[in-house]
Amino acid sequence: MKIEEGSIFGIPLFMEKDDWKLKSKLSEKDLDKDFAFGRVIETSSSVLVEIFKKIGSAHTDINEIVNSGIMFSPVQIFWDAISKKRWRIVGRTENYDKFKDSNYNNIEMAFGLDDDFRLRHLSTGKERPISRDELKKYEFSVVWYPIDLEKRILNEQLSI
Repeated sequence: MKIEEGSIFGIPLFMEKDDWKLKSKLSEKDLDKDFAFGRVIETSSSVLVEIFKKIGSAHTDINEIVNSGIMFSPVQIFWDAISKKRWRIVGRTENYDKFKDSNYNNIEMAFGLDDDFRLRHLSTGKERPISRDELKKYEFSVVWYPIDLEKRILNEQLSI
């Protein structure tokens, strides 16, 4: 399955969170339940996505989703949940431009281990060293498994 930048996908918030093999599939009747939404920013060995604040049915208007703002800094994910039909593509941002639509010029991500941490500016690839204290302010470069991202979204919802 080809992953397209600008694709908007629904993340079901109602499915079991112990389905580590992603065997549960969405049915048509599930589409009226609660979903979070994400958009593909870019693809590489993982998929960089932004998660929106809007929670609603899979039929929620794309403009309403995109205009709700982002829940947290963009993250990298495994695309398994789409290919295994746990998550679903619900739309697309027409003429998507990651610089304009996703503020790509300002996306930074932290990398490193032990006491060697770096902050990478994704659009330029430039890096600079950062301290352990600074690290707390940035999204760390890990690739989120679908179930873990679903749990993170639910936790964010509880803290609102």
